[in-house]
Amino acid sequence: KALLTLWTKESRWDYTARNPKSTAFGIPQILRMPHNTPMVRQIDLGLKYIQSRYGTPSRALAFHNRNGWY
Repeated sequence: KALLTLWTKESRWDYTARNPKSTAFGIPQILRMPHNTPMVRQIDLGLKYIQSRYGTPSRALAFHNRNGWY
């Protein structure tokens, strides 16, 4: 549920979502992600990022709720 909430806030699960204030792109809004990155790869990279930085989607969402980004 936390992952669903987090990525809904970030991109509404739109694999073409672009952040006009940064280089973030895709479903997980990863910085400098190439715009031709397939949706499945975006999800894989996003899950790996969350695991390495926060451990769990719940912790990533808690950080996002405090800071407005993750």
